[in-house]
Parts: sequence; structure tokens; C-alpha cells
Amino acid sequence: MGMYRGRAATYALLALVFGGLSYAVGVGSLLGQRAEASVLEAASFTYDPPAPLSLVSVPAIIVVLLLLGGLALWVHGSRRAIGVVVIPTIAIVVSQLLKQRVLERPGLFELDAENTFPSGHMTVFTVVCAAFIWSVPRALQPAAAVLGAIVTGIAAWQLLEFGWHRPSDLIGALSLGVLVFAVAALLRPRPASRASRATPRFIAGMNKILGVLLTIAGVTLVAGGLALTVAAGWFTSAELMITGAQVALVGASALASRALLALSPA
Repeated sequence: MGMYRGRAATYALLALVFGGLSYAVGVGSLLGQRAEASVLEAASFTYDPPAPLSLVSVPAIIVVLLLLGGLALWVHGSRRAIGVVVIPTIAIVVSQLLKQRVLERPGLFELDAENTFPSGHMTVFTVVCAAFIWSVPRALQPAAAVLGAIVTGIAAWQLLEFGWHRPSDLIGALSLGVLVFAVAALLRPRPASRASRATPRFIAGMNKILGVLLTIAGVTLVAGGLALTVAAGWFTSAELMITGAQVALVGASALASRALLALSPA
């Protein structure tokens, strides 16, 4: 339990650091605002996106969380079921309060835009991914994390491609989702798990491989995306800038899923 609490505290601190940096650089600095404006310039704006982005609505969120709560009740019991419904709800509410009431986007150059940090849509995808990981049996959690990384990565790509959000908005949302679940993990230490000891050796080995692959894929994509954004600044290419941001955010989605997997109780 001590190791689990230490891991949760570490992820909470990292989420605070990355979330704070994304706001300070992307929202609060002239260089960041100009870079993100170039991302928006290259976006193909649409109000009728395909799935999964088009699936987000208040009724859909309620239904999904209740379904995941039912799954968690069946697999893990009432305490986990309550957490799977309540924790994502808290994160979504906090996201809206931060965006609409607390944080603001200063006009540092010829830009008149409302604050969109952190992204409400990306917060939803992040916490639903976390709730899914926490709901399924322990042996299936790494596979759930991979599926969650794919869905959140697609959503991140769409949010940038269709001009709905800036990169910092998405990093802030990913950080917020990890932070809220890390705090929840701190408040509820993981007990010793008989289920994890009973996991077949083959499945346990495959789970470790999936976790490593998520980490490698995330780090590689983030590094590649950052390299593309540097090249975009060198060549003054808005198209290359948005591609680099999309690649980096897909990688960040994978790393967030890996963090949520590490925070999941047995």
C-alpha cells in the first residue's frame, strides 16, 4: 500500500506540473499563443465531426458512467462502482469551473478568443477511459488501457483537426483527469489483492508487455511530435505544426492511459 500511495502522489505531482506548464506556456505566453494560433490556422473547421467526438453529450456521458458503474459493481463491488461514477463527474465539473470561472486567456496579440483551457471534451474522454480501466477485472485492465489510449488519441487528433481546441487545452485536460484519479487513489489505498496473485502467468506477462508498449509508444510519439513542431517553426509551416501537435497529443494520450492503469486498484 505504501508503494501504491507513493506512485499516486508521484502521478498527482506530475499531472500538476504538466497541467500548470501547459497553461503557462500555451495560454499565458506570447510564443505559446502564436504557436497555437498557427495550429488553428491549419485546422479544417467543422461542427459535424465523426465519432468518437460526435458521441459526446450530457445524456451519453450519464449513460456511459452508469453502465461502467454497473460493471464495476458486478466485478469489484459497491465501493468501486461509486468511485467509477463519482470521480469522473468531479473531474468534469472541475474542468468546466476552471474553464469558465477560474482561468482566462489573456490577449497577448491580435487574438480575441474565449478561454478553452482545459478542454471539456478531452476531460470526458480521459475520465471515461479511467473509469473503464477501473471497472474491468484486473487481468483485463491493460487491454482496457490500450483501447482507452486509442480512443482518447483519436479524440485528441479530431479536436485539433477540426479546430475545436488548442494543444494546451488537451494537455490540461489529460493532466486534470490523471490528477483527479491520482488524488482518489491517494484517498483510497490499494489493499493486497488475491486476484492479482491468482492471475495466470501468461496473462500477467502479456499485461506487462502491454504496459511497456503503451509507455514506449507514448514517449516515441511525443518526441516525434515535438520534433515536427520544431521543424514547423523553422520552416514556418502551419500544416506541419498541427501535424506535430496531433502526433504529440496522441502520444500524451497513451502516456495518460498508462498512468491511469498504474493508478488502478486491484
